[in-house]
Amino acid sequence: MDKILEISGLSKAYTQGHEQILVLEGLDFHISKGEFVSIVGPSGSGKSTFLNIVGLLDDVYSGEIRLFGRKLEDLDEAQKAVLRLKNIGFVFQFDSLLPEFTVLENIEMPARILGRGEPARGRGLLERFGLEEIADKLPMSISGGEKQRAAMLRALRNGPALLIADEPTGNLDRHNSGVILDDLRRAAGLGTAVLMVTHNEEAARRADRALHMAGGKLNAV
Repeated sequence: MDKILEISGLSKAYTQGHEQILVLEGLDFHISKGEFVSIVGPSGSGKSTFLNIVGLLDDVYSGEIRLFGRKLEDLDEAQKAVLRLKNIGFVFQFDSLLPEFTVLENIEMPARILGRGEPARGRGLLERFGLEEIADKLPMSISGGEKQRAAMLRALRNGPALLIADEPTGNLDRHNSGVILDDLRRAAGLGTAVLMVTHNEEAARRADRALHMAGGKLNAV
């Protein structure tokens, strides 16, 4: 399988007063094309810090990271911004859909930013995931589960090689959580590398590979 992300010796520390707090320590990680990997751990274990670094939102760390075969340390901010927009999709605990736009228009936003808006592509994505009936509805008129699924399709709209999901089921009931996890697996089946962090061990076990974060390190569950 093609490696999408390779990390070696990743460490991250914060300064608090006169004290250095180590959040990530010598962490090694990789994820390949079409693989669904979960990271589970309690609040404060470093999961979000890890995702911020992988998602090119934090560049203060030590260690080596190769994303899509490129060393992040060699890229400037403009190059990182383009890489993030074209190749990485983000799904968060809250959907953050724009209320004044339809579901289809929300899904098309990432493509429009790149000047590639094509509603037929967005509708095709909705059909592939069985959501064509909500395409022309406003977010206020659909359920919480449907909103989160729409947010996931928005993240997939530009065909990212890597989908980062930060607590994607944290705001959902058990049924809708299961639907989202099925969707993430379907996304992986389409060739996207899916990296999910969660505090829910049951959700974590739905991935191809589940890792536990504690003490700034990753270990197999």
